[in-house]
Amino acid sequence: MKTLLKIAWRNLWRNRRRTILTAAAVILALSLALFMRSMQFGWYEQMIRAGVSQSGHMQVHDTGYQANQSIDRAFFYREETGEALHSLKEVKSVLPELQTFSLASYKKQTKGVLIAGIDAKRYDKQNNLSGKIIQGHYLSGSDDVLLGDKLAQFLKMKVGDTLVLLGQGYRGITSYGIYRVAGIFHLPSIEMNSGVVYMNLKTAQDFAYPYQPGLLTSLTVFLKDPGDLFTVKKEIEQKLGPAYEVITWKTMLSDMLQTIKVDNISGQIMLLILYIIAAFGIFSTVLMMTMEKRKQYAVMVSIGMERRKLVWVSIFETFIISLTGILIGLLLASPLVFYLHAHPIPITGEMAKMYLQFNIAPVLPFSVKTHVFLSQVVIVFSLSLMSALYPVIYLSRFNILNAFRH
Repeated sequence: MKTLLKIAWRNLWRNRRRTILTAAAVILALSLALFMRSMQFGWYEQMIRAGVSQSGHMQVHDTGYQANQSIDRAFFYREETGEALHSLKEVKSVLPELQTFSLASYKKQTKGVLIAGIDAKRYDKQNNLSGKIIQGHYLSGSDDVLLGDKLAQFLKMKVGDTLVLLGQGYRGITSYGIYRVAGIFHLPSIEMNSGVVYMNLKTAQDFAYPYQPGLLTSLTVFLKDPGDLFTVKKEIEQKLGPAYEVITWKTMLSDMLQTIKVDNISGQIMLLILYIIAAFGIFSTVLMMTMEKRKQYAVMVSIGMERRKLVWVSIFETFIISLTGILIGLLLASPLVFYLHAHPIPITGEMAKMYLQFNIAPVLPFSVKTHVFLSQVVIVFSLSLMSALYPVIYLSRFNILNAFRH
């Protein structure tokens, strides 16, 4: 076997230019494939992170709330419900939240807004909302509210002004209140900046239903390991029973996942075209190598060398070129991919505005997960080795006399 490897290595360097061009085809195919897929998967991961940061890995609702998100589908928090969730070791945090809609008014300006009642300290620890405050300060007093900068601009409000809210509360009661603007925030999402009012959870509960404490629309669950998603979902359903529904982020963000799926298919089609071009480049080189060495093969078989050993020599030649090209391709592409992972490409113009509308930071990150590298290495290596099928078939069938004539 060692002798066969030595023969294969010497055969390759009989024509250095051809060997280098073949290896370059492998290098180019792998580098482009890694760059494209890393960029695609990095974008997918960013979209999912942005969505999960808002929705959580899963949410616990009253049964039927997901289909009909009305304040009348809210539920009253019980201590045993919280204990059941916190008892699971996979759960990182649980954020209670109350959401309802209302009219926000200041002087002559009025706009419909989403009221988000949050546990200020726990919510800030998870989402760093205080770090998004551009004017004023974070929630402190019971009558404090936070406005997005676009909403404050529309209502012509500033920190310290008084916001009037009027809407429908739990079970049809009229909800109203007067609150002081403690701070103005800016988030990546234009929709969040222009249509959300944050207030303390207790304040929101008093606004929606002051007659009984503990009203919630959801308990948002964040996990330590996202891979435990469906296992934890089953455990929560067993603990809480049929009175509650447990919805994962894959259901809540189904539209986004469908967008990712369609984009992934288009990316696979582009990669397929790239792979076909690379495969033909490698195959044409292997074909020329085989044709040029027909007389050499005939001589070696004539002096007693077994055909199967020649087959192994041909396979080793393709293997060496493929492995060399893949290693060099990884050495060239990996530093660039890791750099772009740490320093994402900024996006500007209209595309940036579109990203902001979906609460996604306007940057183009790159993924460095193992499967991105491993899948492309396996595919490119497989395509390269498939090119060895032609010399294998030729060596098992070629006629010695005809090879000498050529």
